[in-house]
Amino acid sequence: MTLLTSCLIRAHLVYRPCYRFYTNSAARTIDVHSTPQEPIKSKVEQPFRTSIDDPVLHSEKDLGLFYKVNPEELKKLSPFGKALPLQFREECEAFNETSVMIRQPSLDIIKLIKQINWNLPPLKIVLFPAEAGVGMSLCLFHVLHYGFRKKMLLVNTPTASEVLKLVLDATPSPSNELMWDTPAAASTWLKTFAINNEEILKETDFRTKFSYTWSARESTPAGTHLLDLIAYATDRIKYASGCVAAIVKEIKAQVREKDIKTLVTFDTINSYYGPTWIVKPDKSTVKPNEVTVVKALQELLLPDWNNAFIVTTIGPKGVITPKVREKHNWVVRHGHYRTEHRLPGVLMYDGPMTVKSLLGTDGIEALEPFVPIQVEKYTESEFNNQYRYYIDRNWMQNYRGREEEGRKEILFFSARNPSEMAKFVGSR
Repeated sequence: MTLLTSCLIRAHLVYRPCYRFYTNSAARTIDVHSTPQEPIKSKVEQPFRTSIDDPVLHSEKDLGLFYKVNPEELKKLSPFGKALPLQFREECEAFNETSVMIRQPSLDIIKLIKQINWNLPPLKIVLFPAEAGVGMSLCLFHVLHYGFRKKMLLVNTPTASEVLKLVLDATPSPSNELMWDTPAAASTWLKTFAINNEEILKETDFRTKFSYTWSARESTPAGTHLLDLIAYATDRIKYASGCVAAIVKEIKAQVREKDIKTLVTFDTINSYYGPTWIVKPDKSTVKPNEVTVVKALQELLLPDWNNAFIVTTIGPKGVITPKVREKHNWVVRHGHYRTEHRLPGVLMYDGPMTVKSLLGTDGIEALEPFVPIQVEKYTESEFNNQYRYYIDRNWMQNYRGREEEGRKEILFFSARNPSEMAKFVGSR
């Protein structure tokens, strides 16, 4: 072998990865050392989406798949964005679509809705987490979407804890000195109820059965349309809390005679049976049942009406911890709380994720009898579908995350927890 031939062979081996081969043109370089390779067989992957976007038609075959929510329906279901978690809403804005995974707890609840006897008192379902961040709110949204498609009357309270924790305008009730009103939260609830049920309220011509007196000069006579009553309360926001109580009273009195199936949903209802951040002038803390909106919505949990189905969630976000000034005494008395290391002065619930620990004695007594359904972490197939959905939306910019080693790394760090997976992938 000549020196020139040896140099050409070495140069070919060094720069071989940089060669480009063009199938439609004459070969420019002939590699005599290459060996014929077998064609690579493409791996057939199962779909991670379902073509069925109607929750009424979802079945076990769609388990673990994503379905796309119609944007117009989303505006009616979540007019203020509260029906979906903040982290999920931010992802949907980036993806320019809202897709929800179909999970087993949602299908179990929908199956119960189809099978129950509506002449009996409301059946209560309590979703509780295996650990924090497993996606209970999205399961609840799937059920809510089903009720919307079935034209059920929706009584939705997406953020129950905000009524007692983020209140800045709590004032004594003008009609009862022992009660406290939260006008802003009540007005938001009324607007959500009106947007959720505008069509069904107009179709059934839902009017008040009772008359209501708001002041010496203002009152609402019997026979007023419910939408007119809501418009009146949102214009005069000081009466919004009383209007919530009136709406609840009318619903319980008329859904049976009008034959309207009602779906009642509460997210983090365990906040209704714990402390509040509302402080009285004498520095004592207001109890949850002393808040007009909370007491009115708690009436929906009583077994004195029918033609209704109730779904609630409980979780650590519903556990309201006291303010900073009471932090030390609270930690001493309760062992299930710790100080958040990233947010100084903020307490976090660190106790067991059980119904008894999250609800407490008062909550269990108020909800019994109920059917508990635990929401687990992702299964292997659900994790893979979520991983492929992120790739499809180009959410992972690092190309290593799209490889098998990257998938295993995400699985290891997230442990199939939906919230932790979203945080880990979103930071890459």
